[in-house]
Amino acid sequence: MAQETTDSALRYNSNKPRWSLVDFKSVEPLVRVLEFGAVKYAPENWKKGLDKQELTESLLRHAMELANGQENDSESGLPLVGHIMCNAMFYQYHSDHNSFKNKSNEEKFPKPLQHHSV
Repeated sequence: MAQETTDSALRYNSNKPRWSLVDFKSVEPLVRVLEFGAVKYAPENWKKGLDKQELTESLLRHAMELANGQENDSESGLPLVGHIMCNAMFYQYHSDHNSFKNKSNEEKFPKPLQHHSV
């Protein structure tokens, strides 16, 4: 028979994520951007697969706008930091699931419309 050494139940939690370290209020901009995307595209549309380069471009574009003093995204009106967090989460998700989609350069960078002179 095992001898009890403490008044508390034993728990083995070493090397497990400590979610108590996260400030969940600071993650709210991410949630607001996900809500915006759920209306614009569909809930969890981003899980269908994203192009790695497009995703990285989006993350960097939002980060540069933030670095240049802009606080909110011009389309959604939501904090740029929320868009950056979403892009980072999407990147991690697709890395974990090996689910990046590879679009051709023509799909990623369509040729601009040519204007003809009259």
